[in-house]
Amino acid sequence: MDDQKIIKLLWQRAESVFEALAKKFGNRLMSIAMNILGVRQDAEESVNDTYLAIWNTVPPKNPDPLAGYVYATGRNISLDRLKYITAGKRDCRYDLSIDELENCIPAPALEETVEVKELGLAINRFLATVSADNRALFLRRYWFGDPVQEIARDLGLQENAASVRLGRIRRQLREHLIKEGYVDE
Repeated sequence: MDDQKIIKLLWQRAESVFEALAKKFGNRLMSIAMNILGVRQDAEESVNDTYLAIWNTVPPKNPDPLAGYVYATGRNISLDRLKYITAGKRDCRYDLSIDELENCIPAPALEETVEVKELGLAINRFLATVSADNRALFLRRYWFGDPVQEIARDLGLQENAASVRLGRIRRQLREHLIKEGYVDE
């Protein structure tokens, strides 16, 4: 089913939309939730909470593209659940991908001197300058939290080659953020 039909079902408050959402977005949502949470039961609850959140926000919202809205909602719900579950513990594989970005985006720059939205726009500007393959690599690792091994396999790369490319992308991102004044040298 295409996005417009799903949005129409949401506006009509048709309960069949849950099945349509699950069929179209369920596998990727589960992958995102598992990458963040690491426990199937928690991931399933996060995915179900995502469907409910979409039900509760559309209408009045009319997201375009729907996929980005669904995945961002699912990711945010999974991250909130992770904060609740771990409450200060560092025991999840999603932490690894976030740790990799620490040198690019130090905590003080993020929390004290830059609004998150502005930083997001700067990162988007950077991503517009890299190749489609590198953009996909970056997003899969740092937005979806996919393991490097899985990304390498899907993109037909050796795991080491994917890791090296991610390192170069992080270095380029850091240079870009330094130029834009978001990060000190």
